[in-house]
Amino acid sequence: MFKLIKNGSVYAPEELGVKDILICGEKILRIADKIDAPSGYETEVVDASGKIIYPGFIDGHVHLIGADDGQGPMGRTQDIEWRDIVETGTTTVVGCLGSSRFVRSLHRLYIKTLELDMMGLSTYMYTGCFVIPPPTLTGEIRKDIYLIPKVIGLKTAISDTTTNHYTWRDLAEVTSEVLYGADIANKHAVTHVHVGRQKTRMDRIFELIENTGINPAQVIPTHINRRDPDVIEQAIEYTKMGGIVDLSSLMRKEEGTLTGLKPDLAVKRMLDEGAVLENMTMSSDGNVPQPIRDENGKQIGRYIAPLDLNRREIRDMANNGVCSFSDALKIITTNPAKALGIKKGKIAEGYDADLVISDGVENLRVEQVYARGKQVVKDGETVWKTHFQRDPYYHQYH
Repeated sequence: MFKLIKNGSVYAPEELGVKDILICGEKILRIADKIDAPSGYETEVVDASGKIIYPGFIDGHVHLIGADDGQGPMGRTQDIEWRDIVETGTTTVVGCLGSSRFVRSLHRLYIKTLELDMMGLSTYMYTGCFVIPPPTLTGEIRKDIYLIPKVIGLKTAISDTTTNHYTWRDLAEVTSEVLYGADIANKHAVTHVHVGRQKTRMDRIFELIENTGINPAQVIPTHINRRDPDVIEQAIEYTKMGGIVDLSSLMRKEEGTLTGLKPDLAVKRMLDEGAVLENMTMSSDGNVPQPIRDENGKQIGRYIAPLDLNRREIRDMANNGVCSFSDALKIITTNPAKALGIKKGKIAEGYDADLVISDGVENLRVEQVYARGKQVVKDGETVWKTHFQRDPYYHQYH
């Protein structure tokens, strides 16, 4: 079956103007000023007049099976809700473990990626977590990388009290395993590095590159929009070296993270100081517990960090004059696709039909979402609700 989306203003993420988009199965077949429905074939026609169309977001850091983030037994979150992914316009996710490897497993994370894939999303995962030696699916990092297609890298951590990476050699030990596995499988894979609040910041990464000569693009630090200590300063320099850095949309004082800087403000500073926009990405760190604080900074409650913070930050970057809407979109579409080595993030012929139809840049309200050609959001709400129905036999017990 064909789908034909007509008369929408397309951001691919480059601004293309008003175009028609023809979808066949999971792929974008054609983009043109005017496309007629294929003669003799069933075609669903969608009128997007007055709307904008942009690629589905790629969220490269999501806690798909929950986390506790140091909040203890009462702060544990559970499997992410389907609607909380797709209703934000996100069509590709990369799952990861946090620091609590004893109560969550990579095997459970792998099964979650399969579930979401079967439902229509594009899903990947990182092996490992904060510590050395890291947990793996097969017993070795390299085997996870070259045997399991879903695994596109390793997550680890530096500059944090919860990790044991004390020297650049510790980081080199796991990074070399990632590269070895990727070489065997002829596969792109990265080391995704949580940067914590210790004063060493990104020092271990710079030392790693200086001592080993590794391509900086293979090691991606995340949570770089940290202002205390000032990780942003090092992140700017890293992009100039060809490294890719990842901002976290939840890490902002407005959302309870006292050491973070709101991403649109961080991006403005970075661009003003010469950072390379094409080497910047943003992810949500979604589905972790976050503190609710009073006016004095004291924690008075918790909430679950939403993936939708990505959408709000992209909107704010465009509307607050930080950069164009097209450039803001690159940070959550083409840039992470390049960083992760996946053919995603563009509205182009031959690409997966991962599309969002929105009311416009000012509000960026998600109205329709297509993931691999399948409509998953209609009129702002998820089409699919649940795997399970009510118990049809319950009445027998009354």
